Amino acid sequence: MGPRTLLDALTDLAVVVGADGHVTDLGAAARTFLGDRIPRDPHLRDLIEVVDPAFRAALDEAVTAALAQSGQWRGSVGLVDPTGATVPHHVTIRRDPDGGLVLLARDTTDQRAREIAENDSRAKDELIARLGHELRTPLNAMLGFAQLLELEPLTPDLHDDVERIITGGRHMQALIDDVLDLARLRAGRGDINKGPVNVLDIVQGVVELVEPLAAQRSIRRVIDPAVPLIADADRRRLWQVLLNLVGNALKYGREGGSVRVGIVPITGSRIRIEVEDDGAGLSPRAIDRLFRPFERLGAERSGIEGSGLGLALSHALVTAMGGVLTVASRYGVGSVFAVVLDAVDMRFEDPDEDDDGFGDHLGGSGSGYREAGYGQSGYGEAGHGRAHYAETGHERAGHSKSGYGQSGYGQSGYGEAGNGRARRDGAVEGAYGGRHAGVSGVGGGNGPATAGRRAAPGGFRVVHVSGDPAVRAAVADMLTGSLSADPVTVPRAALAVDAVRRARPAFILLDHDLPDATAPELLAQLAADPTAAAIPAFVLTEDTDPHERAILRRAGAVDILALPLEPASLVAAATALTAAVTAHR
Repeated sequence: MGPRTLLDALTDLAVVVGADGHVTDLGAAARTFLGDRIPRDPHLRDLIEVVDPAFRAALDEAVTAALAQSGQWRGSVGLVDPTGATVPHHVTIRRDPDGGLVLLARDTTDQRAREIAENDSRAKDELIARLGHELRTPLNAMLGFAQLLELEPLTPDLHDDVERIITGGRHMQALIDDVLDLARLRAGRGDINKGPVNVLDIVQGVVELVEPLAAQRSIRRVIDPAVPLIADADRRRLWQVLLNLVGNALKYGREGGSVRVGIVPITGSRIRIEVEDDGAGLSPRAIDRLFRPFERLGAERSGIEGSGLGLALSHALVTAMGGVLTVASRYGVGSVFAVVLDAVDMRFEDPDEDDDGFGDHLGGSGSGYREAGYGQSGYGEAGHGRAHYAETGHERAGHSKSGYGQSGYGQSGYGEAGNGRARRDGAVEGAYGGRHAGVSGVGGGNGPATAGRRAAPGGFRVVHVSGDPAVRAAVADMLTGSLSADPVTVPRAALAVDAVRRARPAFILLDHDLPDATAPELLAQLAADPTAAAIPAFVLTEDTDPHERAILRRAGAVDILALPLEPASLVAAATALTAAVTAHR
């Protein structure tokens, strides 16, 4: 592809100026924008005609100074389009080695529109939050007095009236809590505490909690497959989301039908939790409005209770946990919701600790969830679970029974990117035993997921820390295919030291850009741990800056490997590492 084709392929305005000041080339977008407003053989000074007069004086001075100092200038400039309107552009001017200039200008109208919309949305959320706080004080007073009246010797009719006041007040209280929660989440101030969470335990607890509603509508519940995979999530918030989704499926599903909750590992060391119903389904236009606050898609006329906040809040919660909530639906057939979260590989116990405390967090009793007040405080009964079926649908992971696709569980849910090799039989023992010993391998393991078990003969473990599912999948495949290694993938830096202590890998790979720490910070954390400090660490990065590479080496990286990672680079690094260890011995 030559320079002419490259320039024409750019959507930005591209202009090349020679050392003598004459324009030597224009991209297609620039030719269209400039039109006949400049001469046939234009000079650099002719381009000033398309700059808004308000910017010209300051622009000339700033560009001249910046080019003299660093050879480059960037800034926002108003350019006059062919209709005479001033359009904001982000302009970059660079001096080339021959003394000429390269000018690039990008229209930022859409960006400004987004910023305005985001500011408006934040202002609205702030107003709603303040209103919620103002309503909460008198509502609490009303409920307090109603509860005092409830203790008085009242006639049956008056007692019923007081009960109605209390029920309505609690419903309003739950609604205000949801509004405030949604406003905090959308403002980036949500209360999210992530850690390893046994998804099967939460699903079983939610299904048990909604049993009365299922029995009332004669709906059968299916958990398929029943695998205790471990997600990186906020346990309380995930419970809240799944209670909303399962409750919606029961309320809006077909009476006498079924609701299926699927838990499957997918590519990139992630977990997909699906809630499928066989209800009326949604049209594409309805799905577009699905996650808007207070949007019930006409369900308010059905007599089914709801506020229109359930799905909007669930979407915000899943996003805040670093996951994705999607929906797919076929009108007249049913809907599927999918929550996709990062997985945590909990196959291995920390041999330095007798009890690491995960029994309490991941055990099958579920007491941690229900005793925390979710089941007894009215979640899903008196308040939050009223979320409606403006709530249907879901990006299906391929459940062929409902016609969502041909990639059924036996084909794409299990076995994708090596994650599905976990056992279907016997894998549940870890969930019910209060330990993670039987938890199936989500991190791309090749064998049965037994705690503390070493990799298959000839293989070895490698811990890879990355916040990008695509990178995790590619590296896991490469480790398995090129080195016959057992990859243990970790979605964020906060979980890395624990993963290394458990897996005792041959070496560690960590991405330069992590969601919760810089690479030097994580290298320092690894160096501070007696176990992790003895294990070599490589950094994966797209940055070719020698200075940055020197910083990483000083922080403790054995070497820096370029992204996208090549099999030859990985094999060479592992070979050199093996040779060094052998020589040391």
